[in-house]
Amino acid sequence: MEEKPQRPGPKRSLSATRIVDAAMELFDGESPSIRGVAAHLGVRPNTLYTYLPDRAALERALVDRLLAEADPDLLLGRKGWRKRVEDYACALRGVLLGRRGAAALLHTAPMDGPTAALVGERLLAIFVAAGLAPDDAARATYVVIVHVLGSATLTAADLNGRGEEAVVAERMAIQMDAQYFPLTAATWPVVARWNTEDQFRWSLQVLLVGCAGSA
Repeated sequence: MEEKPQRPGPKRSLSATRIVDAAMELFDGESPSIRGVAAHLGVRPNTLYTYLPDRAALERALVDRLLAEADPDLLLGRKGWRKRVEDYACALRGVLLGRRGAAALLHTAPMDGPTAALVGERLLAIFVAAGLAPDDAARATYVVIVHVLGSATLTAADLNGRGEEAVVAERMAIQMDAQYFPLTAATWPVVARWNTEDQFRWSLQVLLVGCAGSA
């Protein structure tokens, strides 16, 4: 007796979340096109425009996803306020360095999605609770964001896909001329580690101490 062909299962319904999931899978140095994401999902490009009207909207959604991957809940809890800011900042740095082109994307696409708003609100609340006036809390929030993005961008460029310690070892092998660059030569073990997480944490802690001093 001939078996009846099985009907294909129901297709998963599209959503903005599923589209961003697909875009993240395709992200490799730069954001994918709407056409590329549509092909990955097996739908027509016009289908995606219902959820994300253009590539700019897709990039905005990708930025928001990167911020979410760093886990904004790190900004909550009973830890000291500086530790909470440091934990989220380091997590975001890790996310941006873990995906080629991610740090650069945050320089070209706006950070105005729902997760960006949530992160901003939680940073503001932390600084206000730490004793800063609301206007100063807003400035401190911006300082933290700029520090993370700037540091991650410079580090990504220097690492170029290599591990932090590999780059440190490469730099430590360089012999600085102490006659012409005495201070650089004397501090070279520290200079060679400029793009490490240790350096990032140190500079962030200094920034936070400065912000606390303005309270």
